[in-house]
Amino acid sequence: MSAPNLSARERSVCQQFCEFTGTSLDVAARCLKSNSWNIHQALEAFWERPEAFASAAPPVDMDALHKLFEKYKEEDSEAVGLDGLIALCADLDVAPDDIRMLVLCFNLQVKSGVHWTRAEFLSGMAAIGCDSVAKIKAAFSSMQADLAAPARFKAFYHYAFDVSRQEGQKVLDLGTAIQLWRMLLHDKFVHLERWCAYMANDYGKSINKDTWLLTLDFALQADEKLEKIDLDNSAWPIVIDEFVEHFRANPPP
Repeated sequence: MSAPNLSARERSVCQQFCEFTGTSLDVAARCLKSNSWNIHQALEAFWERPEAFASAAPPVDMDALHKLFEKYKEEDSEAVGLDGLIALCADLDVAPDDIRMLVLCFNLQVKSGVHWTRAEFLSGMAAIGCDSVAKIKAAFSSMQADLAAPARFKAFYHYAFDVSRQEGQKVLDLGTAIQLWRMLLHDKFVHLERWCAYMANDYGKSINKDTWLLTLDFALQADEKLEKIDLDNSAWPIVIDEFVEHFRANPPP
C-alpha cells in the first residue's frame, strides 16, 4: 500500500508509527497493514524484526549505474566534483541550491555536498534504486515525502549541518546556516525571518553543532509570543536565550 492511497485515519496512525520508529510512511503502512492497523501490535512486530519491513530498493542495472558515474565524474578522478554536480543538476532540472539536492545527498549519505566518491555514488544510488537521471527525478517526491516523519526530518536536519560545513571546520558559516534555516524551517518556525535577521545583525558568529541542533527544538516549540519558552528551567544555548529576551522586549506589532 503506497502512502498516497491511505485514508486520513490510516495516515494519522502511520505518522504516529513514524514518530516512534523513524521509518518512512511506506514502511509504516506495510507494517500496520500486516497487523490490522493496531499500532501496538505493529510496533512490537517492527522492533522484533525491523528487517522484515524494510523497503527493498528496486533492482538497478549496475552497468548503467557505472556509466552514469563516468558521465559526471571529474577527469582523472574517482569522484564527482563541483563541475559534475552542476552538470547533474542541469540534467535533473534543479538548481544546485534546491532543497531536493540536499535531500538526494542525505539519501545517498555522501560525506560532502560537492565531492561524491565512486563508492558513495554507486552504493547510494543502488540503495535508492536509481541508475538513470529519469529515476532520480522520479524518486525526488518519495524522498521528500519520507521527511514528513519527525524522526526522519530530524536526522535530515542533523545531516545538513555536517554535509554543509567547509572541509576541516567544526562550525557552520553563519551565511550558510541562515540559508539552510530558510530552506529547512520555512514551514516549521513561526519566527524564522525574525530569527535569521537577529542572527545576521546581532549575533554575527559561526554556528556550532549544539546551537544548530537545538535551534530545531526551539523552532518546533516556539509559539506566536514565545510565551511557552522557559528560559529559567531549560538549557538553551545563550543565543536562543538572548533572542527570546530581545523578542519579548521588542514584540512584533
